[in-house]
Amino acid sequence: MSTANNSAGLWVEQHPFHALEPVSIEQLRQSEIRTIPQWWIDTQTSSDPVGVALGAWNAAIPGKLPRVMRIIEQAAPAIRLARATLSEGGRVAVVLVYVFGEPYAYYPAAFALAPLPQAELPLFDARVEQGIEAFYTRVQNGFFQEDVIGLMPAQNMPRITNWRGASDFEYVSQHRDPVTNNLSFQAVPKSDYPDIAQLVGVCLDVTGNAVTLDIRDTAGRTWEMWHGGLERVEGTLWDSIDSWIARLFGVFDT
Repeated sequence: MSTANNSAGLWVEQHPFHALEPVSIEQLRQSEIRTIPQWWIDTQTSSDPVGVALGAWNAAIPGKLPRVMRIIEQAAPAIRLARATLSEGGRVAVVLVYVFGEPYAYYPAAFALAPLPQAELPLFDARVEQGIEAFYTRVQNGFFQEDVIGLMPAQNMPRITNWRGASDFEYVSQHRDPVTNNLSFQAVPKSDYPDIAQLVGVCLDVTGNAVTLDIRDTAGRTWEMWHGGLERVEGTLWDSIDSWIARLFGVFDT
């Protein structure tokens, strides 16, 4: 699919920015071109823009986010450039837009800011997860929709303490009975509680739940925040992000 103006009206009207306008390569200033990676430009000139995008994703985070990449591959979205005013009176930046149509009406467009220099990743001083660094510094800064739901821009990732204090949560983990296969939740021992001040929301859903990452060190401990509870996740951060974003597209094969 080409990068023609597919479904442009919807995403131009519904987005998370103060203002947004589609732009072509020819309309970009040289100063703007210098702020975005070459592969963004290549999506606008290639006969296979989705292949270009997935190539960039796979080079940075090989083997990760398979559900999300499969959605992008199957939906073959139009991939557009736009000029966004990030907030009222704020800076203007070039953004990448994945314009989806049916059957992914849950998530008609996904937006991304330009990759950040490593030094500007505000919450990853401890180099928590190299894959996160690679994605945010080489591919794009986030993958989110009009309510800033999805994989968050790095500078907008919230501390979990923005919502609640440590004593406000139940701390649980999943347990599946090896005989009956029934799933239940068990309380996590206090000795295994996270330092809640070090939990950061990386991926959010439409109801305010979040995949959270413990940024104290490089262990990559992941918790999922549900209303009133923090669930310890045995899988990786990427497993959680992949399934959460897929659900935003209406895909529940988790």
